[in-house]
Amino acid sequence: DCDGVIDDGCGYGSGLMQVTASWDTGADIDLYVTGPLGDTLSFQRPYTPFGARVDHTGRGDCSGDTPNPRVENVRWVGERPMDGVYEVEAHYWGECGSAGGPTNVTISVAVGRRIAGQYLQSLLPGGRIRVLRFVIQ
Repeated sequence: DCDGVIDDGCGYGSGLMQVTASWDTGADIDLYVTGPLGDTLSFQRPYTPFGARVDHTGRGDCSGDTPNPRVENVRWVGERPMDGVYEVEAHYWGECGSAGGPTNVTISVAVGRRIAGQYLQSLLPGGRIRVLRFVIQ
């Protein structure tokens, strides 16, 4: 159904581990995933040498030609994700015209294509929060 909760056929992929953010307004929300070595994946750094990559970035209503503009997705392909602590953050980068305001962001984490958890946060313009911290062993 392409609602940002670990979907297939929606313009982004799955992997050995996957972190997906989806939101309910036209705001531009950014997803940040920091791995055990301190490497942060985002639209600014879309891949690491350890198999992690950002395979879909959404800009809300700021960009009219992107499929699923209210979804960002990070996934690990190839080798198993590195053991250690991972942190996931969401950042309300900006409003797009009048399509903004308080925004509900859902972060979904999947391991082996099974949802391990879903987390709902409300963001205000300019806000950046850590949504979760988890350990892979």
